Amino acid sequence: MLEQTTALENNSSIMIISRSRTDWLYTAAIILSAIAIVSSAFHFWPFEQSNIWQALCPSNLALWVWSILLTGYCFLKRFKFVGIFSLPHLSVFAYLGVNILSVAFAPDLSRAVNFAIKLGLLLLGGFTLFSFAIRNIRSLNTIYASITLAAVISVSYCLVNRFALCSDKFGFFNSPYKYGTFIGTLAPLSSAYLFTGGKKWKILLGGAVVIGAFISSGSLGALASLVVGMSTLILILPEWSLKFLVSATMLCGIGILLLLNTSPAVSPLRNDIKPLEKDGLNLKQRYIEWQAEINILEARSITGTSAGCINQYRSNFYYRLPKLNTLKPFDQNGWLATSAETGLLGLVSLCWILTHYGKLAFCRLSNTMQKLNNTIYRFAAINLAGFTAMSAANIFSSVHYNGILIVFVLVLALISRTTWIFGEQQNADNQNY
Repeated sequence: MLEQTTALENNSSIMIISRSRTDWLYTAAIILSAIAIVSSAFHFWPFEQSNIWQALCPSNLALWVWSILLTGYCFLKRFKFVGIFSLPHLSVFAYLGVNILSVAFAPDLSRAVNFAIKLGLLLLGGFTLFSFAIRNIRSLNTIYASITLAAVISVSYCLVNRFALCSDKFGFFNSPYKYGTFIGTLAPLSSAYLFTGGKKWKILLGGAVVIGAFISSGSLGALASLVVGMSTLILILPEWSLKFLVSATMLCGIGILLLLNTSPAVSPLRNDIKPLEKDGLNLKQRYIEWQAEINILEARSITGTSAGCINQYRSNFYYRLPKLNTLKPFDQNGWLATSAETGLLGLVSLCWILTHYGKLAFCRLSNTMQKLNNTIYRFAAINLAGFTAMSAANIFSSVHYNGILIVFVLVLALISRTTWIFGEQQNADNQNY
C-alpha cells in the first residue's frame, strides 16, 4: 500500500530539476514560502479596502514572484532538468479547468476572470512553491515553524483587539468567518506540531495557541473546525498521556469560553451559535441560504452560476423562503457555494481533491508504526488533523476566499510532500538493505 501511494503521488511529479544547479531557487522557495505563510496572518492589513493591495499583498506577491522566477528559469534552461518537484494531483487541474470553463457562462465576466486567475495563482503557483521548498525534514520543520508563527500572530492580535481594545475586528481580519476558517485550520496544524514536539515549552505554546484560538473565536465555524481538528488529533495520537493533555487543553479552552459568556467580546460567537434570528421566529439566514444554494444546483446543475458569481443569482432562488438580508459577508458554506457556482462537475472535482489528499494522508498514517518517535507518523498525524479541521471550516466559511485559499493549498502541499519525502527515504533504505 505504501509503495502504491508513493507511486500515485509521484505520477504528478512531472517537472525535473537539478538540485546542484538550483540551490539559489531552493533558497528562494524557502524564503518566499515563509513570507507567504507568515504574512497571511496579516490578511489585507493595512489597506483592507484597496483592490490592488488585495491582489498584491505580501502573501500573494510572494506567489507572483515565485511564478515569475520558476517560469523564467524553465524557459532559460529549455526544460532540461535533472531532479524532481511535484505538481498538484490531476484532481486539482480538473477543478481549476471547470472553474475556467465556467467563465463562459458568467453574468459578470470581470469577476469570474479575476476569480479564475486567483484560483490558478494559488493552486498552481502556491502548490509548486511549497512543494519545491519542502525537500527534506529540515525544510518541513521550517514550514511548520512558519505556520506556528502565523497562528501565534493571528490569535494574539485577535485577543488584544477583542478584549483589550474592545474592537469589532478579529485581529487583522474584519470578518469572524474568515478568521474562523483561517485559525480553525492553522491552530490544529500548529498545535499538533507543538504537542508532538516533545519539549515542554512547545507543549505549553501549543496549549496557549489552542486555548487562545477557542477564546478568540467569533463564529460557529471556528469552533467546529477547532473541535474537529483537535478531536482528530486525540483519536490518532498513540500515547495516552498526550491524548489526555490535548483533551484537557481543548476542554480548558471551551471552559474559559463559557466563563466569558457574558463578555461583550464573546457576543458575536454567542449570536452566531443560535439557530434562530434575533426575532426568535425565523431560522438563521445562513441555513436558508444553504437551501437557496441547493436550489441553484438543482436548476443549474451543469453550468452553475459561474465561478465567483453566486451573488448575481442567489436572490432568485429563495423561492418561498424568507429573505431577511441578514446574511453577513463570508458566512457561506464552501461546499454548497462551489456546487452552486460550478455545478456538479465543480463539486465532484472538489470532492475528488479532498478524497485524494485525504486518502494520501490517511494511508501514510495507517502504514506507519504508531510511535511519536517515528517521524513519519508524527507528520502524518499533524497533516490529518489540519486536513479534517479545514474540511469542517469549509462548511461555515469557504476556504476559497482571497487571503484564505493559501491555507487550503498549504495543507494539500504538506500532505503531498510529506508522503514524497518519506517515500524517497524508504526507497533509499530498501536499496541500502
